[in-house]
Amino acid sequence: MMSTRNRILIVSAVLMTTISLCAGFAQSPGNEDFPGEVQEENYLQQMIELVVEANPTLQSQRSLIMEIETVPEPVKGLDFTLGLKTGAALESDDGWERRVEPTGSLELTIPLYSSAKKRKIALENLTTQKDLTKARQDYYQLKNSVISDLLSRVDKLISLKNELDGQKNLLSLLQYNLDALKKQVEAGIASPSDLWSISERVMATETKIATLLSSIDINKREAAVNLTGTRWPELMEMLDQITTQV
Repeated sequence: MMSTRNRILIVSAVLMTTISLCAGFAQSPGNEDFPGEVQEENYLQQMIELVVEANPTLQSQRSLIMEIETVPEPVKGLDFTLGLKTGAALESDDGWERRVEPTGSLELTIPLYSSAKKRKIALENLTTQKDLTKARQDYYQLKNSVISDLLSRVDKLISLKNELDGQKNLLSLLQYNLDALKKQVEAGIASPSDLWSISERVMATETKIATLLSSIDINKREAAVNLTGTRWPELMEMLDQITTQV
């Protein structure tokens, strides 16, 4: 159901276009022709950017990606082994004096080719790359899910606001009819019992309006806290702008 504001915008746009054509300088409508819609779209884009930046789940996933990206690559050094051998030998000098002397040696083994080492490095690199790819895929899925959640919540708030506007219009009409009926009763044209039915509708509509106002406030706060964590006041302010512009 088209709101009154939208009807006014459409009628105004048609009139402006007609006048421009008659004057011979008709132009395509730009952003300045519909400031309300442009401002609403700007708020929506700002909300998406805020949610993507401040959402705790997305922040955690971005931190995970950064941790994986900063993992050092496996060291591609030489695959060598170092061994130590010790023992003893019988020594004698020119005087035929014999004695036992300790002996020792270091052995360094450097293979020309180590397939096991290269395979290990390749597997470690592959595992890191797989982890990084998976983390990025999870991030984009989470990001799309969070944005979809935001848009659904905004759509619900707009629906509630439209319903609230309808109830306010109904209340205004009922109060007008009630005032008119009171005058008819005072003039003896209508029966006092006729006031009861319309008075009941007025009270029911007022209750409905109060319920809708409470529901809008609860939904805004829930969306702000769940989607932006500690920065919920910023999103709350933007949601206020959306619900007051509908």
